Amino acid sequence: MHRYLFILYANILAFWLPSLVQSFDFSRNFTPSTYPLAVRSPYLNTWIDATGANGTVLSHDWPKHWDLGQAMGWCGMARIDGTVWQWLGPPTPDSNSTINIPGARSSTLTPTRTIFELVAGPVLLNISFFNPIETEDLTRQSIPFMYLSLDAQSLDDQEHDVQIYSDISAEWVTGDRVNFTVQWNTTFTSSTVFHRSYLQNPQSMEEVKNQAQDATVYYAMELGQGISWKTGYANITRPLFQDQGRLDNETDTSFRVVNDQLPVFGFAVDLGILKSTASSLTWGLGVVRDPIVRYAASPGGTQDQRPYFYSDPRFSSQQIDDVIDFFMQDYESGLQRAESLDNRILQDVLSISGGNEEYFSLVAMGARLVLAGFDITYSIKEGATDIKAFMKNTGIGSESNNALGLYASLPAFVYLNATWMSYLLDSSMQFQNLLASQDNYAASTNLGNYPNATGGKIQGSAVEDTSSMLITVAAHARISKDTKIISKYYDLLKTWTKYLLERSWPPINQMTLDRKGTTKDDYTTVGLKGIIGISAMARISAALGFSNDSEIYLSNATSFIQDWQTKTVKSDHITMEFKDEESFALLYDLYADTLLGTNLVDQTVYETHESFCQSSLSSKKYPFGIPVSSYISETKSMWSMFTAATLKNNQTRDNLIHSMFARATFNQSSQRNFPLIYDSASGLSQPAEGANPQQGGMFALLALGASRAIDTKTTGSPTSGPSKSQTKAGKIVGIVIGSVGTLALIMTATFFFWRRKNLLAQKHLAVIPNVFQAEPLGDEEVERGERPRLSRSHFAKGTNHSSTSPSSSPEQPQLETTQLRNDLINLRREMEEMRAQGYYETMPPPQYIAD
Repeated sequence: MHRYLFILYANILAFWLPSLVQSFDFSRNFTPSTYPLAVRSPYLNTWIDATGANGTVLSHDWPKHWDLGQAMGWCGMARIDGTVWQWLGPPTPDSNSTINIPGARSSTLTPTRTIFELVAGPVLLNISFFNPIETEDLTRQSIPFMYLSLDAQSLDDQEHDVQIYSDISAEWVTGDRVNFTVQWNTTFTSSTVFHRSYLQNPQSMEEVKNQAQDATVYYAMELGQGISWKTGYANITRPLFQDQGRLDNETDTSFRVVNDQLPVFGFAVDLGILKSTASSLTWGLGVVRDPIVRYAASPGGTQDQRPYFYSDPRFSSQQIDDVIDFFMQDYESGLQRAESLDNRILQDVLSISGGNEEYFSLVAMGARLVLAGFDITYSIKEGATDIKAFMKNTGIGSESNNALGLYASLPAFVYLNATWMSYLLDSSMQFQNLLASQDNYAASTNLGNYPNATGGKIQGSAVEDTSSMLITVAAHARISKDTKIISKYYDLLKTWTKYLLERSWPPINQMTLDRKGTTKDDYTTVGLKGIIGISAMARISAALGFSNDSEIYLSNATSFIQDWQTKTVKSDHITMEFKDEESFALLYDLYADTLLGTNLVDQTVYETHESFCQSSLSSKKYPFGIPVSSYISETKSMWSMFTAATLKNNQTRDNLIHSMFARATFNQSSQRNFPLIYDSASGLSQPAEGANPQQGGMFALLALGASRAIDTKTTGSPTSGPSKSQTKAGKIVGIVIGSVGTLALIMTATFFFWRRKNLLAQKHLAVIPNVFQAEPLGDEEVERGERPRLSRSHFAKGTNHSSTSPSSSPEQPQLETTQLRNDLINLRREMEEMRAQGYYETMPPPQYIAD
């Protein structure tokens, strides 16, 4: 009887769940000080400052390059029943038409999209800036293009005459707007039309004001009825559309510098008379450099690394025309993949964080920042494709693949695709290997400033940097199950570990980035990280079968950590310098111990540190986070999230996450696009600091969930209990058992609601890691694993029109409703897995298993 009752409930819920999941909407509570618009590579990294926008984010100022210093002309207008509305960029003069500014209804930020709903008189405009994250296709991920799309829908149920315009300016081509001549042309293929702009005399591998001097910029549309185009002076091209609703298909051949009658490259589309657009109107924007990086691949020699997408047989012609055609035709399927990824990340975030929507917003921003600094390249080596990836330390020093940056961004790559980290590590360690004869520790950065990865070692904090590399390598191998990197560089890793054995505890003559410029012998945090680095090497050795090495490293790490705990742990805090008992430190590197599953640090240390964090947050002295040490007032967002991931008390964890969210939405003054380092009390940051890929650390909780799932999958449950099928069935029965007594579906929902509200004793849940079979370096791609996907969201098409202004605080969605949906999403996943594996046929009598 119980078995059949369960099956009845399961089938009712299976029928009901799809509509519930389909209706799930992303939070609109996130109103950052700057919004990411085009963020696909270090030189396609454009944002818009929302400070002082008063509800007109897209129209109050021009988009700007990541440092917010250089305007990037990007214009959007709509002509509706003859009335002109400016939906992107400020109005351009010299027109006979009055230009109106649409009101903002809402803004939404997901890992792949920034979406604005604007009210332009009788028509609602849905504007989406879509930057794909292609976790399962390296070629697509390496294409440095993004989509801008527009949908229109009548608000009064009447038909309207609609024309749409958009252009980009020559400002995208160069940071020097006075001395370099820009050239352009317009090209038609069988399916697309695009404007191409570039310098007449490009400077290879050079920057001016953080913009590349060797880039070609493309603005594209698919061919269709009603398209017109023009290149020319902004004050002629834009007013032409405003007055006539179309362009004249003319090319301005007077090539010139940017500041001489600003050249723009525009498209207009006459949509005709309509109530709503049948499909999205879409532009493609790309900034292409070929080659991308100059790399020191061998002693005394360099090689130029090309964009990876050119290695794909689909682009064997080596013509950008084919790439643009492919990209534009891929929009609809790409949007489906993006919506699936966004939903999957949302699902995992809500599971791992107990429904914390603020955490999802930070993850969404972190995804944009980490991948905006990431380039995938290739060269031909011995007849095979040699893949290398590079990451620019944007906003701090511009170094390529610096050790701290790899460590801080590790959680994002662990979660999205661990193989991508192997390409970063290989680039860095191949050159580090050349330096091993000079030094026995890892350099802070060894490749030099991006895009010239030709050397230029910077000696930083030797123990910290060496430990960063060992931890990153070990975590990558552990979660990807790929031993290529640790096998290839095992001798180098041993050399580094020897240095840690000699210098990490006590940390003799060491520096730390948490107290710049001061060398000490008693930095607690340096010692801890070094000891965890040694422990990481024990894991690496064990993975390769070098048991003797592993035992030696583990024995030393265990001995060191015991002495470390004796010297540094006080009753209510851990010292920054163990000789100064009043000093304190934020122990964010406990995250590495947890991520690697080494369990090296005693639980009492975690408890003492958590109590310290709770006390610091409760004091209200630091609204933007806990200072990294007692010697400075600065906090660092990636280390705050590392710390949050180690906290067991959900309230303390959420309070720390909220402090980061408070800084990300700090709109009182223009203080960068979620800076990495800022004052914990005032929120102020350095003027040039922002848009850094180290914000990949926002994935820390998700990566930890992936690591725990790997442990569970590998080792099974630590205690005896029901079989896999019994456990899955038991959990589902545990959810639905409370509604026995009625078959009404609404009562089932009520039970979920009541259970969440009254039994909110949450615990961290293991997320299903996005782990792919590693790609062999230099070989064909191998088949990758699949993760369960959610249903496609309807929101990106703009069918959900709640009235919410991004300049004000939207109505808070109810936490209980979010939790209910999250439970049902997970329940549906469990049911689908059970159905696929035949659990219904072998299911034992139901039992209640508390979670």
